[in-house]
Amino acid sequence: MKKQVLYVSLSMLLLALLVALALLLGVARAGLVPVQADAAPSALEKRFFAMTVRASVARNAAGESKADSLAGEDLQSGAEIYKGMCAQCHGQLNGKPSVIGASFYPPAPQLPGHSMGYSDAEVFWIVKHGIRNTAMPAWRSLLSDDEIRKVAAFVKGLDVSAKGNEAKPDTPAALSERQRTEPE
Repeated sequence: MKKQVLYVSLSMLLLALLVALALLLGVARAGLVPVQADAAPSALEKRFFAMTVRASVARNAAGESKADSLAGEDLQSGAEIYKGMCAQCHGQLNGKPSVIGASFYPPAPQLPGHSMGYSDAEVFWIVKHGIRNTAMPAWRSLLSDDEIRKVAAFVKGLDVSAKGNEAKPDTPAALSERQRTEPE
């Protein structure tokens, strides 16, 4: 008798899961899930996407080697790469936000003056490989690993500036000095 109750219970649970899955698939295939970039996403979508991106970046970046401290010259080079390839979407170094980056879904993070919370290896990985279903491209075919390391270190320096509650980001020379003197 107990086996029969357990069998019926498990069968009903499996049936309910299959019905829920079929319903979810039907809603998606019918085009009832909103995908337009000009409408606000649901709270569930915001939380789920952010959680998924953070977890995936952390997992994949774990294999990246830790970047050494960069000299002022390397940070200057990173700043030039940022100005030429990143500022159009992520904001100018003078703190002026990007209109283009704000129009993406999800919006591109405005890096100067804002903290991002990613490690050095994670920033390197994001720049190198990009983030699917966002406007963040993979730069590995346009930039060498050394150039990516330089721009990632510069961007992390912007993150340090934001955590220090400074209104504007520092110069590459000041960021280099801070990296040498601050513990990790």
